[in-house]
Amino acid sequence: MTFQAIRLVEIVADEIGTPRNDGTPGSALYSVPIRLSAIPPPEWVQLFVSTWNHPPRFTTMHRPGIASVGGNRVILNGTTLDEIESYHRETLLLVVQETNKKYLELLAQASKAEAREEERVRRHREEVKKKAQGIRFE
Repeated sequence: MTFQAIRLVEIVADEIGTPRNDGTPGSALYSVPIRLSAIPPPEWVQLFVSTWNHPPRFTTMHRPGIASVGGNRVILNGTTLDEIESYHRETLLLVVQETNKKYLELLAQASKAEAREEERVRRHREEVKKKAQGIRFE
């Protein structure tokens, strides 16, 4: 199975949310969708969200729990463009890089497991064929 590393492409300006601005805490924040280079597989999505929630490096402005992935979009729900520019951009780049790395490791593990299973089945087939040839009914 081949995997093209997922990249962040651009902020989808037409889909940016609108802040409530009603004076309540967090009401100046809104959702910001970021286009990805492809629709990632479900396992990549899970790894991305987990890595966003616990990134290897982050700023004091990092907010675990605001990232989700839908289709070919990462959505940061509860931020601003200024925060993305000043804080989240670097974390996003790192998280995507780390997620791609973890996903490739996951694929490699799955490939090794599949090869082991194929070898186990091949050995079993050889063994039963050999044994079956030795059993006579005449």
